[in-house]
Amino acid sequence: MRPNGTLLITGGLGFLGSWTVEEAVRRGYRVIVVDALTYAANPDNLRELRAGFIAPTVRHIWSPVRYEGERGIPLLRPSDSDRFEPSDDVRSTVEKFLDSDLDVLTLLSSVEDYDLMKLLMEYVDGVIHLAAETHVDRSIEDAWDFVRAEILGFYSSIDAFRRVKGTSGKFVLVSTDEVLGEIMEGAADESAPLMPRNPYAAAKASQEHFAQSYMNTYGTPITIVRPTNAYGPRQHPEKFVPKIILNALSDEPIPVYGDGRQRRVWIYAEDVAVGIMDVYERGNPHEIYHIGSDDEMENLELVRRILAMLGKPESLIKFVEDRPGHDRRYALRWERMRALGWSPKTPMDEGLRRTINYYRERYADGSSIRR
Repeated sequence: MRPNGTLLITGGLGFLGSWTVEEAVRRGYRVIVVDALTYAANPDNLRELRAGFIAPTVRHIWSPVRYEGERGIPLLRPSDSDRFEPSDDVRSTVEKFLDSDLDVLTLLSSVEDYDLMKLLMEYVDGVIHLAAETHVDRSIEDAWDFVRAEILGFYSSIDAFRRVKGTSGKFVLVSTDEVLGEIMEGAADESAPLMPRNPYAAAKASQEHFAQSYMNTYGTPITIVRPTNAYGPRQHPEKFVPKIILNALSDEPIPVYGDGRQRRVWIYAEDVAVGIMDVYERGNPHEIYHIGSDDEMENLELVRRILAMLGKPESLIKFVEDRPGHDRRYALRWERMRALGWSPKTPMDEGLRRTINYYRERYADGSSIRR
């Protein structure tokens, strides 16, 4: 099938990023990925696709790709780096890719590389921006990586888009329900004020403020999507659902913050990716879309459900001190997505079964878990 166009998907080796890349390829798009391959990314997430990997010679205006020192993290794991072929001529490499039969070209770089982002904008029809640090606990311990990835990285991406594409093309920013803060009653619509309560949410809210400023000042065609809590295969083991599954499989205690009565709305990752692509194809510029579901439950209820599916005892539950600024509840209204013809298709039990099977097959022996 001939491509419907060429998409740039940032953070495409990550959890939601890789699901979105797959959905875009399924719909006939050719995809260029920019990913810094930090700890939560994995080239294996694209193993089902015809993909090429290059490590271009990059010029960074904000900071180097290879972070060191007390704020830094290793960029590359040895098992991953050998997949990336060096390239001193990114333009030529991209043009060869566009003439090839590959589905995806992944560039090992940070979205903070402004010159690289401007070059890539010449070859793509639109952008889906997912590159981010996403783990709230890590943001509470040290927010620097979140400031760098969310704020500096987004600014580099959107300004490169503006200067090359102007008011043409499409730019979808994937945000989060957490920018709205606690929603204790009912559900928030897209006009609700931003009230982030942790550093991760504040960094994502900063992206939205920048996006709104570029819409108003330059007319940049940005669309914002806010998914609720996603789960599914490929998620890093530090996240809540994988941690429950892996600890239960190993008969290890499952830490539950506070009283476990925090409420979240859950949605399977593939359904989120479909929603993101529906917004890209049919959403309106300068609009916000909530990607939600009806699967709301307490954290403790989710743990018990997974333990029951695994045949494990509830005695594995271990209540631990609550984290600072822990929001009690999120909930979104998502009528705009319904109007696009989208709704989640994966029942919660089916999604959990797929997720459990994934971690049981890939990580049960503990050899591949990167904690």
